[in-house]
Amino acid sequence: MELTFNSKKLWEIPKPSGDRAARPSYDRVTQVKFYNEYYPTGHKIFNPSWYNDIPIKDEDGNTSVYFVNRVSVPIQAMAIDIILAHLLGNKTHIVDGTLRENPALPIYKEYWQSRNIDTARYEFVKSALALGDAALLFYREEDQLKWQTLSFFNRDEYNMEYDKYGKPLYFYKFYDNKCDVYDKEYCHTYEMDGEWKLVSKVSHGFNGMPVVYHRRNDGAFWTRVQPNIDNMEVMLSRLSEDNRKKFKSIYHLKSHDPDTVQAKSTGLTDLIITDTDGDFKMVNGAEMSAQFKFEFETQLELIFNALGIVFPKHKSSGDMPTGSMKMMFYPTERVVMSLIHEFDAAIDHINNIVKQGFVSEYPGYTESITNGNIRASIRMFTPQDDETKVRSIAELKRYDIISGETASEEAPYSANNEEVRKEKEKAAKIEYERKLENLRDVNPNVAE
Repeated sequence: MELTFNSKKLWEIPKPSGDRAARPSYDRVTQVKFYNEYYPTGHKIFNPSWYNDIPIKDEDGNTSVYFVNRVSVPIQAMAIDIILAHLLGNKTHIVDGTLRENPALPIYKEYWQSRNIDTARYEFVKSALALGDAALLFYREEDQLKWQTLSFFNRDEYNMEYDKYGKPLYFYKFYDNKCDVYDKEYCHTYEMDGEWKLVSKVSHGFNGMPVVYHRRNDGAFWTRVQPNIDNMEVMLSRLSEDNRKKFKSIYHLKSHDPDTVQAKSTGLTDLIITDTDGDFKMVNGAEMSAQFKFEFETQLELIFNALGIVFPKHKSSGDMPTGSMKMMFYPTERVVMSLIHEFDAAIDHINNIVKQGFVSEYPGYTESITNGNIRASIRMFTPQDDETKVRSIAELKRYDIISGETASEEAPYSANNEEVRKEKEKAAKIEYERKLENLRDVNPNVAE
C-alpha cells in the first residue's frame, strides 16, 4: 500500500441548518481552533472583525476608533483541570483477571510507577480532551521502556492511517524534514529531498505498532458548548463596557442662570452654589438588570452542566455525608463515566505495550504475565476523606465482605506489595517466637 505522508488533520463541526431533510453540513477546522479556545488570549472576543470596536466620526468628518472592553474567561482550561482531577485522580487500577495468584502483579505495579506511566496517561488524556487527539509513542533506550507524548501542545506533527476495516495501518511522525513511519514490525525513516526517500528501516522490537493514538471526532471537550461560551464572553464584555462608562456618577444641575453657578471648596467639602431656585445632585449609574442577570446565569449553568463543572455551594460545619457528596458531584461523575468508557480501549493498549516492556526487562516473569490476565483501568476519583474510606474498608473486612488482600489494595496508604510485606512480617514474627522458645528451653528464666 502506498504511503500518504499526510500530516493535515481536520475536524468537522456541524453547521446550523433549518432544513431537516437536508444532509448535515460541516465547518472543517484544524487543531488551531481548539488550541486558541483553550487559552483565553486566543478567544474570538479579541478578534475585532468578530466583536467590533466602535468607529466615531467627528464634526470634520474624521473617523477614529473607540476600543471597547473585551473580557475572556478560562472556562475551557478550567473544565479540563476539573475533569482530569476526577477522571485521573486515582492511580491506574491494575488487577489480574484470573482467579489464580499472580506473583508478577506487585512487581508489575512497581514497574508501572517507575516508568511514570500514570504521567503518560495524564498527558495523553489531557491532549485528547483539549485538542481533539493525542498519541503515545513507546520505544526502548538502553534496554528500558521509554515513552513520548505527541501533542499539538508541543507543536508535534503526526497522524494515523487506517485500513479499510478501520484498524491502524501506519503511524506518521514528522520532524526536521523527516518522517518516521511505524507499522506492526518496523520503523521506516524517510527524508524529504524533493520527494520522500527511505533513509533507514529498523525493527522497533514490539509485538504490534508501539503507538497508542486516540482521536475525538467531536472535537475538543467543550466544543458542544463553545457557542454558549462565546455568547457569555460577549455579555461580559458589554457589561464591562457599560460599567466603564458609568463608573462615575452623573451630576444633575438645575439653575435659571448657569453662568452664576459657582464651585467652591471649604476645607474637605466641595460646594456647588446656584441661584435660589437651583438644585444640584448626583445620579448613580443603573444597576445590572434582572433580565440580564437571569440570561447570564442561565448560560453559565448550561455550560457548567454540560462540562460537569461543580463547585460546592455551601460550607459544611462538619464532614459531609457520602450520599450528599455523591449527589453534589453527580454532574461531574456523569461526564467522567462516559469518558472512562471512551478511553478504555486506549488504556488497554497502553497496558499491553507496558507488559511487553516489563517482560523484556524481567524475563523471569514471562510465564506469569503470559498465563495471567493483568488488566489496567481508570477508576473515578470522588472527593472523600481518607479516614472515612479506611473506616469503610475496615468494616467490610470485619464482616468478611472483602478479603485482606482487597483491603490492602483499596487502603489509601498501602504499598503495591503490601501483602508481600505482611507475609514477611508474619514470617519474621514466627521466627522471633521460635528463637524465643529455644531460649526458654535453654534458660527457663527467660521472660515472656
